This record gives sequence, C-alpha cells and structure tokens, in this order.
Amino acid sequence: MKIKIQSIKNYFKSKKEKGLKPLFFYKIGDQNSSREELKKNLIKLLEANGFKINNKK
Repeated sequence: MKIKIQSIKNYFKSKKEKGLKPLFFYKIGDQNSSREELKKNLIKLLEANGFKINNKK
C-alpha cells in the first residue's frame, strides 16, 4: 500500500470536492503563544463546537 502525502491546500481541495468540510482545523496560536493562551483558545473553540468543558480554570 502506497501512502500519499498531501499539502494542506490539496487536503482542503479534496474535502471540498467531496462535499465535506473539516470541522476542527482552526488556528489556536503560533510558536510565540504561551501555553495558557493556547489552552484558552482551544477551550473557546471546543465550546463553540458544542463540547462541554468540566475542569476549566
């Protein structure tokens, strides 16, 4: 079996052609973001997509 590696652009293009939409491909930070910022952004995105977070501080 041959594994084909796609770029991100090709990945989105193939999903769009199939009529699908990637649900959780959001940017939550970059290499300069602190761990706390990443955590806050991730919690916000998960809650926006219908998840409940029990132990957020």
